[in-house]
Amino acid sequence: MSEEEAYEFVMNTLRKEAIVPLDHEEIDIVRSIEKCMNCGSCINLCPVVAAVGMDTFSGPRSIAIELSRSTPEFWTSANMIFLCTGCGTCRENCPHDVDIPMIVNLLRWVIYKQRPELIPKQLLEVQNRLEKHSLAFEPWEDIEDKNESRDVRIEQLGIPFVKDRKGVKAEVLFYPGCQAEERAQEVREAAKYILVRLEVDYCLLSEMSCCGLPARLSGAKELARDLEKKLISKIKETGAKKIVTTCAGCTSSLSEIIENSGVNVKVYHIIEYLMEEVDEAKLKLLFERGRGTSESTITIHDPCHLIRHTSRMIMYYASIILRMIPGVSIKPSSAFDSCCGGGGMVGYHSPHVASRVTEVNVKAIERTGAERVVTPCPLCTTQLENELFRSNVVVDVDDFTVFIAQQIARGER
Repeated sequence: MSEEEAYEFVMNTLRKEAIVPLDHEEIDIVRSIEKCMNCGSCINLCPVVAAVGMDTFSGPRSIAIELSRSTPEFWTSANMIFLCTGCGTCRENCPHDVDIPMIVNLLRWVIYKQRPELIPKQLLEVQNRLEKHSLAFEPWEDIEDKNESRDVRIEQLGIPFVKDRKGVKAEVLFYPGCQAEERAQEVREAAKYILVRLEVDYCLLSEMSCCGLPARLSGAKELARDLEKKLISKIKETGAKKIVTTCAGCTSSLSEIIENSGVNVKVYHIIEYLMEEVDEAKLKLLFERGRGTSESTITIHDPCHLIRHTSRMIMYYASIILRMIPGVSIKPSSAFDSCCGGGGMVGYHSPHVASRVTEVNVKAIERTGAERVVTPCPLCTTQLENELFRSNVVVDVDDFTVFIAQQIARGER
């Protein structure tokens, strides 16, 4: 038997047994679990375990242990693997930095390849939308209806409309993300307004395209890579040297994609951009012009994709910016860095589990006595808003970008 014949024999055997061969990078991920000292810290700190108990979700350590099983048995962990929110609390507190979120993504991909029928149907629907539209949310059928919805919403919020800047080259590319593009349009419009008021030379993609994070989180690794390549090509067309985002997930995802692609572009969440690239005196002046606003007591929710997957400095910046606003006071929440429950696509396919995780945040927010909670992530905003409403807790929820735009806009009235 020749070497080629032997290789084909082995590959046929693997296909027959539904075994997915791993590449060198994936093998390194598997071997990383050898660092686990079985201390149990990850279980004690996991927000999902705390919310639903180990009978429903046995925790990060159990997920890691799945990598010690023979490959054909990976699929038996499907029910558990897809309940991980990917918050990164386990990794942050692990004595040996075992990267459970990365391990989860690997296992989801293997399950997707071995037993795609075990993927939650809601995630398959997301994958279908990504394949068809390069967006995680179904695009509006009628653009006029979309624009009308946008206009009504920003009028209610008091944010002036700013015309899109597409098909041009600029120093800064504003990347709103799928949710702000198709659902939370007020976030997209608020960011544009802020950039214009700060006289930033910016543009938008000629056509919005997903960063691939939802595909990766649902196990569709090849689809994620295709989306990443498509997005990188579109970014290059703009000639931008900086990318500004308003989505926590997009910030962490784009940072990783850009680093791996070797493209000379720096990714900022809009909070970082305001603190690192904008004259502080200029920003303060815009807030001062809106001084006529009444007192507002807020609390802050920290998105996991910023504090654990990007940098905790971002939320430190957020508190500095919010304290610049006349009349705004901040009430700290005891759940300031607690997962909202909607991450890792859990909010899509297991909203009951996500809701249980969110309860911790709701109780902590209510105890602050704040009038509103502000968070720089559209996903967290939606998750908190829904759970506060279900719990009959009267606290408004604002996306950070929208809140900042409202304060600046007051100075124009």
